[in-house]
This record gives sequence, C-alpha cells and structure tokens, in this order.
Amino acid sequence: MGNPAHLTCHLCGQDHLPAPLVTGEMALCARCGAVMEKGARFGPDAAFAFSVTGLVLAVPAALLPFISAGKLGNERMSHLLTGVGALWDNGMRMLALLVLLCGCILPVVLLAAIALAHVPECLGWRPGARAELARVVRTLEHACIPEVQVLAVLVALMKLGSVVEVTIGPAFWFYCAMALAAIMAQQSFNLEPPVPPSGPDAPQSP
Repeated sequence: MGNPAHLTCHLCGQDHLPAPLVTGEMALCARCGAVMEKGARFGPDAAFAFSVTGLVLAVPAALLPFISAGKLGNERMSHLLTGVGALWDNGMRMLALLVLLCGCILPVVLLAAIALAHVPECLGWRPGARAELARVVRTLEHACIPEVQVLAVLVALMKLGSVVEVTIGPAFWFYCAMALAAIMAQQSFNLEPPVPPSGPDAPQSP
C-alpha cells in the first residue's frame, strides 16, 4: 500500500509526490504516462455535491414507476428492477446479474464512495481510509455504466413504440439525472494530498 500522502499510479504502482492542479490540468505518471488526477472543473467540492445529488436521485429512480406499456386498454407498469426480474425468470440469469450490478448497484456504491471520500475529516477516519476510498472509486468507475442502461432503455422504447403505447414514468428521468450526476462526480473526483510537490518523482502536469 502506498503512502497516503503520495499519488500512486493505478497502472504501474509508481509513487509520486503530489502536485497542485488547476482546472484543465492532469497529473501524469512519470513512468507510464497514465492519468492519475485531474484538476476539478467546478471547484473542490464538486465531486461531493454531484455524488450526494446522485444518491438522492437514486431513491425515486428505484421507487417510482419507470415505464408503462399498454394496448387495447390493458396497461402494465414496470419499475427499475422489473427488467432484471424478467431476465432472471426467462433464464438469462448472467445477463440479469450484469444489468443489476452495472446499472443499479455499482452506480450507487460508486456515488457513496465518492461522497465518503470527501468527508473523512468530519467522521474522524484514519488518513488511510481516504486513499482506500480513492482506490475503490478508480476501480468501480470502469464497471459503473448507468448511461449504457439509459441508452438500452431508449432503444427498447423506440422498438416498443411501434407495437404498444409506451409512457415514460418519472423514475426514468430520475435515473437519467442520477446517471448524469454519477458521470459528473467521476469527472470531478480528485483527492489531492496536502504535501507540496518536490523532487524528481513529482507528477507531470501538461
């Protein structure tokens, strides 16, 4: 485990001394060139604000009607997890688990990790917890793809629209907003250690 006061490359494991970043700058690994940190576009508290917003939006997205489809007076309402249950019941259990994880569970876990990573001082956590949460975020951001589920639902709606009457429920819009908040939280996520940069191991900032 690297020193919490250092930046550790998630690809090659090289430790670097931290460098202060401004908007648009990136900290690159001196060994492999991987992007380790980015300058916050909307201020230092943007990631925390976006993550909390996403967590709040996830509640109505899970509880309210997602879409409803009907024909000749028969209408059926579905929720966010209805499709997962349908896939499971039809024998596509691996696909159901993939949709559940990448579209529902992991986005919430990612948002919670980003939010918690920005409040350890208030909770009295040990310094290493901040670095551990940062590693969790970097790992989950590649598997958290709520925007893909939004696109899949839009494609399904276009195909169903020619067969049945489809009505988009409020949960769909809440889910879209949650997906956008998750993307913005990932883009704004940047935990800069408090140690000033010095020496040859300081990350490069183009």
